[in-house]
Amino acid sequence: MTEEPTSNLTLAEQQLAQPVRTLKALLRHYAEGCRNFSGSDLRGLTMNIFDKEIKYLDLSEIILKDSNLQAINFSRNQLKVNLTGVDFSNCNLKGAILSGCTLDQCNFSNSDLRRAHFGESSCRGSDFIQAMLQDIASGQSADFTASNFTGANLRSLGLSGRFLHANFRRCNLQKATLRYFDSEGADFSDADLRGLQLDTYVSLRYSYYNHKTKFSENFDPIARGMELLKDESDSED
Repeated sequence: MTEEPTSNLTLAEQQLAQPVRTLKALLRHYAEGCRNFSGSDLRGLTMNIFDKEIKYLDLSEIILKDSNLQAINFSRNQLKVNLTGVDFSNCNLKGAILSGCTLDQCNFSNSDLRRAHFGESSCRGSDFIQAMLQDIASGQSADFTASNFTGANLRSLGLSGRFLHANFRRCNLQKATLRYFDSEGADFSDADLRGLQLDTYVSLRYSYYNHKTKFSENFDPIARGMELLKDESDSED
């Protein structure tokens, strides 16, 4: 007997819907069990189609990779939008309004997030590897705990929020301004922190750096409570 081929696709990937152009179409397919909306064009979408009585929208675990989501607006007073686990990889999210959303464990890899708004959003454990993050806006209530920014260009960016245990390895943070910023347990190994500006309520205590982390001459990481990660070559035999 010939065995049936085994699919390597996840259940969500097998639940394929055609790319959509309206929120109504997405919600209809989502209710039918579809989760894969790759390549959709939802630019400029807003939550205005919902009655004010609707307080919660669940779009968790959907796949939107390679989609055009420019200027999409998920924010509306008294509406909680759950986007946990959404695949936003390779998306155009330029100017997107994601304020107040639950964005935990999302994949933003290789996405264009320039001028996107994350005020009061929860992005715990999300992946921002090689994302374009210029001019993003994040408020002091934004939560990026355990998120991965490896190699990101954050030069001259204003950063606010909780970045506990975040990964900033190999990040360019030159001339970035930190305000209401907490990075306990974060890893700044191999990062460039020259010209870093520390504004109001900044805590770098118990965050990590290594011998390749670059600081301005007048910046003392030890005085700031940071801890040196020793390379294996530094340890004695």
